[in-house]
Amino acid sequence: MTIQNMLKKFGLGIIAVAATMLLSLPGQAAMLGTAQIDSNWGGGQVFDQNTMQQERQWIREQLRINGVDDAELSMRVSSLSDNQVRRIRQNFDDMPAGAGAAGTILIIFLVFVATDLAGATDIFPFIRPIEK
Repeated sequence: MTIQNMLKKFGLGIIAVAATMLLSLPGQAAMLGTAQIDSNWGGGQVFDQNTMQQERQWIREQLRINGVDDAELSMRVSSLSDNQVRRIRQNFDDMPAGAGAAGTILIIFLVFVATDLAGATDIFPFIRPIEK
């Protein structure tokens, strides 16, 4: 077996591992008690409806500013519970938008570079395959 064939197989292996990593999502399942649910979602607090309307309007405006289509705004905001609206309003500036996208793009780029070096693909013209 030549080195080039080994590198091709290695590149294909990297692609398979990267695809598996990208497709597998971590998951957890556990029983939650009522106290834990209440502490996570506002403890059953009742909010003034006028205040909640103002909060929902603020969220609508923020979504509009951030490029959400007007047709989707009402549907998205009206589907939120009062506790969800309160939590979004309180944590809006800290919420990540597209978090993790840079890491995913970097991994894909590195996989393509490895396959180009192995000679399995020819995506980037500035990368020459490794020869014997």
